[in-house]
Amino acid sequence: MSLTKPVAVVALGGALGASARFLLAELWPGIWTVLLINVVGSLLLGYLAETVGPDRLWRLFLGVGVLGGFTTFSTFAVDAVREDAVTATLYVVATLIPALLAARLGMLAGHRHRLARKAAA
Repeated sequence: MSLTKPVAVVALGGALGASARFLLAELWPGIWTVLLINVVGSLLLGYLAETVGPDRLWRLFLGVGVLGGFTTFSTFAVDAVREDAVTATLYVVATLIPALLAARLGMLAGHRHRLARKAAA
């Protein structure tokens, strides 16, 4: 199978997600915007994991591309080590716990949405 189409959809999605992250960071600079971006991205990826069907290109576009470009673990890591110990600890805890909970919440919401669609069909 050719990789041309998958690479293209990931690249397009990544450009959209990274652009959205850049714009938000420009409007509201700082570590707390990165925290919000990562938590929202976790919620959306959890939802996506439960709702997008077997179409590989949609999963690649939305999951790897858009949400992969939107969220940013590397920025989170660099921001954390640049802060003083107290702020860094607060930032790490305030990012990881809500992001994990958001991913689970997104998965639950996606699961319920999928069941509702199935029941309506």
